[in-house]
Amino acid sequence: MATASGEKSGTCPSCGRSMGSGLEDLLGKLGISDDVVTKVKSSIQNIAVEEYLNTARDYVKGGSRKATSYAKENPWKVAAGVAVLAVGVGLLITALNRD
Repeated sequence: MATASGEKSGTCPSCGRSMGSGLEDLLGKLGISDDVVTKVKSSIQNIAVEEYLNTARDYVKGGSRKATSYAKENPWKVAAGVAVLAVGVGLLITALNRD
């Protein structure tokens, strides 16, 4: 039987454990108790995902700004890095084509 949230309810006829979502069933088969699953679910609900995503976005923006300014200040170093990368890729392709 499904609940309003779409999860199965009831108990397993073979082992007597409560039947929940697929993840809960999997964790139960691995021997993780319902109490542990409940604690994990409650702790996950308390996580501010949007706050962590905003922090990650800020780091990415800051990193791209640093990379852009470094490339503008050191164009020859960037060009040399690209040339080394191209040679490395060429050698890798040659080595793979030998086989």
